Amino acid sequence: MGKLVINDKLNRIEPYVVDKREYRVKLDANESFLNFPESLKEELSEALMKVIYNRYPDPEAESLCRLYGQYCGVDSKYILAGNGSDEIIQTLMNGFLNCGDGVLTLKPDFSMYKFYASLIGAYVYDYALDENLTFDVEDFINVALNEDVKIIIFSTPNNPTGVVVSREDIIKIVEQTNALVVVDEAYYEFCGETVVDLVAKYENLAVLRTCSKAMGLAAARVGFIIAGELVINNYKKVKPPYNVNSLSQVAASVILKHPDIIKDNIQKIVKERDYLYEELCKLDQGNKFKVYPTSSNFIYIKSERGKEVYEVLRDQGIAIRCFGEYLRINAGSREENIRVLEAITCVLEDLK
Repeated sequence: MGKLVINDKLNRIEPYVVDKREYRVKLDANESFLNFPESLKEELSEALMKVIYNRYPDPEAESLCRLYGQYCGVDSKYILAGNGSDEIIQTLMNGFLNCGDGVLTLKPDFSMYKFYASLIGAYVYDYALDENLTFDVEDFINVALNEDVKIIIFSTPNNPTGVVVSREDIIKIVEQTNALVVVDEAYYEFCGETVVDLVAKYENLAVLRTCSKAMGLAAARVGFIIAGELVINNYKKVKPPYNVNSLSQVAASVILKHPDIIKDNIQKIVKERDYLYEELCKLDQGNKFKVYPTSSNFIYIKSERGKEVYEVLRDQGIAIRCFGEYLRINAGSREENIRVLEAITCVLEDLK
């Protein structure tokens, strides 16, 4: 007696491990290199003084969702806020799937799709991208139909490749399947291509957005699900009641009242992304070091010596992401970009 038996599901799961080491250059998490604007910190401080700390937050974050609706051009009745996109993904999987249902996603793509689906006993079908990091949409749809999947989920621009799934292909997927099609637009601001205007037209379409990337609010953990009334009404049945705390609601509201600052931040990030991409292309050695075009705030690279490059940079205090032969580097400040470029140049010279 008194011995805890852990179920097989938990025994099979490896925890998501975050590297907590201190890095002088941190370009591994697709974060913005721009901190919360100094010009808004006083406004934020004043707003935080008005928070009623002894009361639970607005359970539906109505004021915040109205502001986000103005930002993205969608009626706020189609929007709900979440404790980051991760919570929204988990809630969708918990509420819209049963154990044994099928989920279709791309490979590679954001790892938490598969994690949360697997956690409730769903079967995940990974549809592999080809060498050009694209996929055959007709075949993709056939897999969805043949396997009778209940949720199709993918990011666009794709994380980690930076490739956009075209609006036309998304519409095909939505129109030709009965699955809930979840389009994760976490990096939308860096490409400008969206299907958020279609959520009222298609009842099986949901779009995810976040304040963590272009708005530089990763610390606040604020995301949004944007979908038609059928999805929103059913999502409300399963979401936690007070999921977005009052402080995060206030912080996100402050930045959303200044779309001009958001736009300026996006331009600065894209400028540094383009600089990093162009300089990395100068190091392109074909299969030994191939740089892919990107529509996001990060660069995707294939290298036969990818793990070695990653380890050498890590030892130098520079954090990037490694996926075997593939590397992902998010755009930093000009100083950070120069440091990572100098380090990679030296590594490639040493590995010749």
